[in-house]
Amino acid sequence: MDLIKYVSDQTLDGNSELGDWNIRQAVRAVVLDMDNRIALMHIGKFNVYKLPGGGIDNMENIEAAFQREMLEETGCEVKKIRELGVVIEKRDEWKLVQVSYCYVAKVVKIGDLQLTTEEIAEDFSLHWVSDIGEAVKLVESSGSKRYDDKYIKIRDSAILQKAKNLFFKDHSNSTDGLK
Repeated sequence: MDLIKYVSDQTLDGNSELGDWNIRQAVRAVVLDMDNRIALMHIGKFNVYKLPGGGIDNMENIEAAFQREMLEETGCEVKKIRELGVVIEKRDEWKLVQVSYCYVAKVVKIGDLQLTTEEIAEDFSLHWVSDIGEAVKLVESSGSKRYDDKYIKIRDSAILQKAKNLFFKDHSNSTDGLK
Protein backbone atom coordinates (compact mmCIF):
# COMPACT_ATOMS: atom_id res chain seq x y z
CA MET A 1 0.00 0.00 0.00
CA ASP A 2 2.82 2.41 -0.68
CA LEU A 3 1.80 5.70 -2.20
CA ILE A 4 2.88 5.55 -5.83
CA LYS A 5 1.61 8.90 -7.02
CA TYR A 6 -0.55 11.77 -5.86
CA VAL A 7 -2.56 13.23 -8.73
CA SER A 8 -4.54 16.45 -8.52
CA ASP A 9 -5.98 19.17 -10.74
CA GLN A 10 -2.63 20.96 -10.59
CA THR A 11 -0.93 17.87 -12.07
CA LEU A 12 -3.38 17.91 -14.98
CA ASP A 13 -2.75 21.63 -15.54
CA GLY A 14 1.00 21.00 -15.75
CA ASN A 15 1.78 22.80 -12.52
CA SER A 16 3.95 21.42 -9.76
CA GLU A 17 2.27 18.36 -8.34
CA LEU A 18 2.26 19.42 -4.72
CA GLY A 19 4.42 22.50 -4.81
CA ASP A 20 5.62 23.07 -1.27
CA TRP A 21 3.20 20.52 0.17
CA ASN A 22 4.49 17.44 2.00
CA ILE A 23 3.20 13.89 2.04
CA ARG A 24 3.23 11.99 5.33
CA GLN A 25 2.41 8.30 5.47
CA ALA A 26 1.15 6.76 8.71
CA VAL A 27 -0.32 3.59 10.18
CA ARG A 28 -3.32 3.34 12.53
CA ALA A 29 -5.14 0.45 14.15
CA VAL A 30 -8.14 -0.59 16.14
CA VAL A 31 -6.21 -2.85 18.54
CA LEU A 32 -8.10 -5.51 20.49
CA ASP A 33 -6.62 -7.20 23.56
CA MET A 34 -7.31 -10.79 24.68
CA ASP A 35 -10.65 -9.65 26.18
CA ASN A 36 -11.55 -7.75 22.96
CA ARG A 37 -11.11 -4.40 24.65
CA ILE A 38 -10.10 -1.53 22.34
CA ALA A 39 -6.88 0.44 22.83
CA LEU A 40 -7.19 4.23 22.87
CA MET A 41 -4.43 6.71 23.49
CA HIS A 42 -5.34 9.66 25.72
CA ILE A 43 -3.42 12.87 25.13
CA GLY A 44 -3.76 14.37 28.58
CA LYS A 45 -2.36 17.80 27.68
CA PHE A 46 -5.27 18.35 25.25
CA ASN A 47 -7.81 15.84 26.67
CA VAL A 48 -8.06 14.02 23.34
CA TYR A 49 -8.52 10.30 22.64
CA LYS A 50 -7.04 8.74 19.51
CA LEU A 51 -6.25 5.37 18.01
CA PRO A 52 -2.71 4.06 18.34
CA GLY A 53 -0.49 4.78 15.38
CA GLY A 54 1.82 7.28 13.81
CA GLY A 55 4.15 8.20 11.01
CA ILE A 56 6.15 5.89 8.81
CA ASP A 57 9.83 6.78 9.09
CA ASN A 58 11.96 7.47 6.04
CA MET A 59 12.98 4.21 4.31
CA GLU A 60 10.70 2.16 6.64
CA ASN A 61 8.14 -0.18 5.11
CA ILE A 62 4.51 -0.18 6.23
CA GLU A 63 4.71 -3.47 8.14
CA ALA A 64 7.79 -2.40 10.11
CA ALA A 65 6.16 0.96 10.90
CA PHE A 66 2.94 -0.77 11.95
CA GLN A 67 4.71 -3.10 14.40
CA ARG A 68 6.92 -0.28 15.76
CA GLU A 69 4.04 2.17 16.28
CA MET A 70 1.82 -0.43 17.98
CA LEU A 71 4.69 -1.46 20.26
CA GLU A 72 5.55 2.16 21.12
CA GLU A 73 2.01 3.33 21.84
CA THR A 74 0.38 0.20 23.31
CA GLY A 75 3.41 -1.70 24.54
CA CYS A 76 2.02 -4.73 22.70
CA GLU A 77 3.10 -6.98 19.92
CA VAL A 78 0.11 -7.32 17.61
CA LYS A 79 -1.07 -9.34 14.64
CA LYS A 80 -3.11 -7.76 11.88
CA ILE A 81 -6.60 -9.25 11.53
CA ARG A 82 -7.63 -7.23 8.52
CA GLU A 83 -7.04 -4.09 6.48
CA LEU A 84 -9.70 -1.42 6.98
CA GLY A 85 -8.57 0.97 4.26
CA VAL A 86 -6.81 4.27 3.79
CA VAL A 87 -7.69 7.70 5.18
CA ILE A 88 -6.33 10.73 3.32
CA GLU A 89 -6.17 14.05 5.13
CA LYS A 90 -5.40 17.29 3.28
CA ARG A 91 -4.33 19.76 5.94
CA ASP A 92 -4.24 23.13 4.20
CA GLU A 93 -2.82 25.05 7.18
CA TRP A 94 0.30 22.87 7.16
CA LYS A 95 0.35 22.12 3.42
CA LEU A 96 0.31 18.44 4.33
CA VAL A 97 -1.33 15.42 2.77
CA GLN A 98 -1.39 12.57 5.27
CA VAL A 99 -2.15 9.03 4.12
CA SER A 100 -3.03 6.63 6.96
CA TYR A 101 -3.10 2.88 6.36
CA CYS A 102 -5.68 1.47 8.77
CA TYR A 103 -6.09 -2.00 10.25
CA VAL A 104 -7.75 -4.08 12.93
CA ALA A 105 -5.19 -5.95 15.02
CA LYS A 106 -5.15 -8.40 17.91
CA VAL A 107 -2.66 -8.34 20.81
CA VAL A 108 -0.35 -11.36 20.90
CA LYS A 109 2.01 -10.19 23.65
CA ILE A 110 1.69 -7.43 26.25
CA GLY A 111 4.66 -5.27 27.17
CA ASP A 112 5.47 -1.73 28.24
CA LEU A 113 4.75 1.54 26.44
CA GLN A 114 7.69 3.03 24.56
CA LEU A 115 6.52 6.62 24.14
CA THR A 116 8.55 9.31 22.42
CA THR A 117 9.79 12.38 24.29
CA GLU A 118 7.04 14.45 22.63
CA GLU A 119 4.33 11.91 23.61
CA ILE A 120 5.56 11.92 27.21
CA ALA A 121 5.52 15.75 27.25
CA GLU A 122 1.92 15.71 25.96
CA ASP A 123 0.96 13.21 28.71
CA PHE A 124 0.03 10.24 26.50
CA SER A 125 -1.49 7.26 28.30
CA LEU A 126 -3.08 4.01 27.17
CA HIS A 127 -6.72 3.20 27.95
CA TRP A 128 -8.56 -0.05 27.20
CA VAL A 129 -12.27 0.40 26.42
CA SER A 130 -14.64 -2.60 26.48
CA ASP A 131 -17.31 -1.10 24.24
CA ILE A 132 -16.79 0.15 20.68
CA GLY A 133 -19.61 2.66 21.14
CA GLU A 134 -17.74 4.10 24.12
CA ALA A 135 -14.54 4.24 22.06
CA VAL A 136 -16.35 6.26 19.40
CA LYS A 137 -17.85 8.57 22.04
CA LEU A 138 -14.46 9.20 23.65
CA VAL A 139 -12.82 10.02 20.30
CA GLU A 140 -15.73 12.27 19.32
CA SER A 141 -15.83 13.99 22.74
CA SER A 142 -12.78 16.08 21.97
CA GLY A 143 -13.54 19.74 22.35
CA SER A 144 -9.95 20.70 21.60
CA LYS A 145 -9.55 23.62 19.23
CA ARG A 146 -6.01 22.53 18.30
CA TYR A 147 -5.69 22.08 14.53
CA ASP A 148 -4.35 18.50 14.78
CA ASP A 149 -7.11 17.40 17.11
CA LYS A 150 -9.88 18.38 14.70
CA TYR A 151 -8.40 15.97 12.14
CA ILE A 152 -7.77 13.24 14.73
CA LYS A 153 -11.41 13.36 15.82
CA ILE A 154 -12.83 12.98 12.31
CA ARG A 155 -10.22 10.46 11.11
CA ASP A 156 -10.34 8.13 14.10
CA SER A 157 -14.14 8.26 14.38
CA ALA A 158 -14.35 7.13 10.74
CA ILE A 159 -11.85 4.31 11.34
CA LEU A 160 -13.77 3.09 14.40
CA GLN A 161 -17.08 3.23 12.51
CA LYS A 162 -15.59 1.16 9.69
CA ALA A 163 -14.31 -1.42 12.21
CA LYS A 164 -17.68 -1.45 13.94
CA ASN A 165 -19.49 -2.11 10.66
CA LEU A 166 -17.11 -4.93 9.73
CA PHE A 167 -16.49 -6.64 13.04
CA PHE A 168 -19.34 -6.05 15.44
CA LYS A 169 -22.88 -7.40 15.35
CA ASP A 170 -25.63 -5.02 14.33
CA HIS A 171 -27.31 -3.11 17.17
CA SER A 172 -24.55 -4.00 19.59
CA ASN A 173 -21.72 -1.78 20.69
CA SER A 174 -20.06 -4.45 22.76
CA THR A 175 -16.87 -6.09 21.61
CA ASP A 176 -18.47 -9.31 22.84
CA GLY A 177 -20.36 -9.19 19.55
CA LEU A 178 -17.27 -9.64 17.38
CA LYS A 179 -18.28 -11.21 14.07
